[in-house]
Amino acid sequence: MTKFTEHLRRRWLAIPARVWACLLTLCCLSLTLCALVLSINVVYVSDSQGNRRMLVTAVSNPEQLMEMSGILAEEEDDVYYTAYNGNLASLNIQKAFPVYIHVDGTLQSVKMSAGTVKQALAEAGIELSEHDYTEPSLHTPVEEGMEIEVHRVQYLDSHTEESIPFETEYRYTSLYHRRKGTSVVLQQGREGKDVVTTRSRVVNGEVESSNVVSVERTIEPRNAIIKAYKAGAPVSDMQGPEIVNGAPANYTRVLTGRATAYSGKGRGASGLGLYEGTVAVDPNVIPYGTKMYITSTDGKFVYGYAIATDTGTALRDGQVLVDLFFESHADALTAAVHEVNVYIVG
Repeated sequence: MTKFTEHLRRRWLAIPARVWACLLTLCCLSLTLCALVLSINVVYVSDSQGNRRMLVTAVSNPEQLMEMSGILAEEEDDVYYTAYNGNLASLNIQKAFPVYIHVDGTLQSVKMSAGTVKQALAEAGIELSEHDYTEPSLHTPVEEGMEIEVHRVQYLDSHTEESIPFETEYRYTSLYHRRKGTSVVLQQGREGKDVVTTRSRVVNGEVESSNVVSVERTIEPRNAIIKAYKAGAPVSDMQGPEIVNGAPANYTRVLTGRATAYSGKGRGASGLGLYEGTVAVDPNVIPYGTKMYITSTDGKFVYGYAIATDTGTALRDGQVLVDLFFESHADALTAAVHEVNVYIVG
């Protein structure tokens, strides 16, 4: 050991004990102060109503900080605590406000601090059906004192019957030339029916608009068909050359003789069907299949264009030139006997 080292040891040992005690106390205080400084934060406490306090504290629990600041949060309020770098922090209270909802004839209210109309309805337990809507719209942010109107919308269908009038169709014939006021109802008219479906938009129990969405014909109207007299109107619907002055524009010869009338069902002697426009003949005089135009010699009765398809005893005996077919026995009786011109056209 050197003299210098020995000197330092003696000087160290010469320091009184109370000095060492003071030094130790100062060291502990310094360490405590450093720990305290490191744990203390500056906390800004505020709310959405404009209240604001600054706290210097080691407390970090939001509930304790609110109690210390006197700025308190209620159950519906939102509390946001944010710690920054270092010793700064903030605690913000977003105060809840009332939102009013008009629905189903009642007024409900909920308290919210933020959100949308849709969230307000969810908070109130209000459900919307497919067509319901709100004013303002569901995605609108809520505001203090906002009033929301819920519109209940229904679409209701109603069905009504509408009558469809029938028309009257006239079929003219010269058959009734002996009794010109005669008319015969061939078919009774019948009204039709339409089922009309109307869809109404009902908003909050009141009809806002109505539109026809479908029309279904359930019964077709049936026209009335009346046979009536008209001068020169042919009995047969068969077509042929143009008629000029009561005769076909083109024909090969004309035969004059007695015409009778008959009706019935089945086929003629030629094998062809029977209908108005077919006549019975003597096939030796007028071959089957011959087309002709038949009118009374005085022009009052017009059978019209016809084709030879049938025969009979009176025709073969030469007592009758042609026997005219009619759809009904009554028409055949009305026609009776006429003196006719038979124009052979083909």
